[in-house]
Amino acid sequence: MDVSEALSLVKRGLNKEVIESKHFLDQCQARNLDLNFIKKVIINNEILGILEQDKDLYKIWLFYEQRKDLNIILRILPDKKLRLVTVFPCYSERRKR
Repeated sequence: MDVSEALSLVKRGLNKEVIESKHFLDQCQARNLDLNFIKKVIINNEILGILEQDKDLYKIWLFYEQRKDLNIILRILPDKKLRLVTVFPCYSERRKR
């Protein structure tokens, strides 16, 4: 699947119910990220970028707070649902390089 098709699926899929992997939930807890707030960021913010990492595995980043982006690794499942794999905030300057 090409990146533009994946981006279209991701945009539609993020507004629906997504599946959080155990690793994603563990990372939220380890990084003191509130899961409900993360879901609001995912639903309410535009995707700033997308990068294909592997077959059906993508990294997206969204605006998170003043100087940080929220990086999310997700997998597009065969039924076109999205599984959130991991999450981490990152300073937006890294994206702009």
